[in-house]
Amino acid sequence: MTMQAYAATAVPVFDHVFVIVMENHSYGEIIGSSSAPYINSLLTSGALATNYSAVAHPSLPNYLALTGGSTFGVTTDCTTCWVNASNIADSLEAAGSTWKAYEESMPSACYVGDSYPYAQKHDPFIYFNDVRTNTSRCQSHVVPFTQLATDLKSTSTTPNYSFITPNMCNDMHDCSVSTGDAWLQQQLPAIIGSPAFTSQHSLLAITWDEDDSSGSNQVATIFLGSGVVGRTSSAVGFNHYSLLRTLEAARSTATLTANDAGATEMADLLAATAPPPPPQPTGWQSVGAGVTSAPETVAGSSTSEDLFARGNDRGVWQLHWNGTSWATAWSSLGGTVTADLGAASQGSSRIDLFARGTDSQLYQRAWTGAGWSQWSPMGGVLSSGPDASVRASTPAAVDVWVAGSNGQLYHRWSSDGGNTYGGWEALGGYLTADPAAVSWSAGRVDVFVRGTDDQLYHRWWSLGVGWSGWEALGGVLTSAPDAVSCSVNHLDVFVRGTDDGLWHKAWNGSSWSGWQSLGGNWASSPSADCRLGTGSLDLFASAADGSVWQTTMTAT
Repeated sequence: MTMQAYAATAVPVFDHVFVIVMENHSYGEIIGSSSAPYINSLLTSGALATNYSAVAHPSLPNYLALTGGSTFGVTTDCTTCWVNASNIADSLEAAGSTWKAYEESMPSACYVGDSYPYAQKHDPFIYFNDVRTNTSRCQSHVVPFTQLATDLKSTSTTPNYSFITPNMCNDMHDCSVSTGDAWLQQQLPAIIGSPAFTSQHSLLAITWDEDDSSGSNQVATIFLGSGVVGRTSSAVGFNHYSLLRTLEAARSTATLTANDAGATEMADLLAATAPPPPPQPTGWQSVGAGVTSAPETVAGSSTSEDLFARGNDRGVWQLHWNGTSWATAWSSLGGTVTADLGAASQGSSRIDLFARGTDSQLYQRAWTGAGWSQWSPMGGVLSSGPDASVRASTPAAVDVWVAGSNGQLYHRWSSDGGNTYGGWEALGGYLTADPAAVSWSAGRVDVFVRGTDDQLYHRWWSLGVGWSGWEALGGVLTSAPDAVSCSVNHLDVFVRGTDDGLWHKAWNGSSWSGWQSLGGNWASSPSADCRLGTGSLDLFASAADGSVWQTTMTAT
């Protein structure tokens, strides 16, 4: 993944800041790891500190540094080494800000001691005397994690500062990286989809307390939220004091010690403005703006085309082409989505649209010629966005494709035109991006995915034969693929490469072509559809400023 920086000169003020602290894994065990597909998918909308370090070993001194600006001489995970010092809770209250610490598996508010899988050493606020010994203050501010769901329901009940600690399994301390990755996948959509993020200026930081003691104590730290430009990074040397200083600046509070006062603010991970649009290659036209996802396009006829994308409100928006021109404004289709969209057309009278919701379920909405249905849940636990394809049977067969929580490819299908669906079918593999699928006859479906080595992989289903094995098609992908078939036994596949340009590979009925560069500087996966009856296809991608661009080319 190519990551760039569009730096702010100072940390802006945020209405709400959140910190989630994970456990005991180095930078290299997380970033680029096949065991953390969800965390790595966050980088498309997040900013990454590539030179960030913890300040000590073991856990507790790092938690104290994050909240008190010092390790206070603590060198063990002691349980009665109380700290008589000011902390960020004091600074927040002095500045008129609200705060809470949400501790997963904590037996009760302000619980003192261990109760596995809750561990006191990961709850720094209990160690500060002015929190722990003030019963009413402690019980109202240091609470079980289950309270977070209630507090997120409105901006007024969401604290200005939230410190979140998973339990000893979900934070990766006692369980695997994939367990923690799955926990974040389950919990983050509720935070990012909350009113604090959708209607106010909010920031989420995910960090690790320390590495596994095998290296230099470098850990991953990711920012998400308002003003964060996806696929950006900073190589500045940051540490836990830098993160504390950044959150203090974000809430306009005083610093606590010389450590945080002297630390470098992480302002270069926070964009003051969106990056300027990069110049695009000749032959492309801008068709819309303001998107925060890859575009998804379907063509109902030679004179009807629809473009879908997620907007700044995290809802779904539609732009229609009538055969002559694109609509002048996007139309809202509502919802709150957490990944790129999938859609399939059965002609001008039916579009099936699919999305991943804040609960990581699959959702469907359909255009039936007279209007749009409501969003309907379809279950599953998705670690990717969906894709959809239509087989030209009578009635049409609609297939929807996703990566499950284990990274495998899963599939549901409808044999009645998209009205009812069968159960989930597991198809194996390990996906690191959204799948892509296309059908060129009632008895054939081709599926394309990005593997753990970033190559393009392909398998297909044939009526009466079943599924093939996986075929490696090479390349080094930095996006999900997309595929179209504009004539029988012909395929066009598009990806983004390491140069952030689009690349094309084609099947002509007997063999695959090599990779062809289509150029550009793109921030999203591509999307393509066939201009029915014309022998042409339309190709779309979005730029770093959220604008959507389109070009037309001859189909294979």
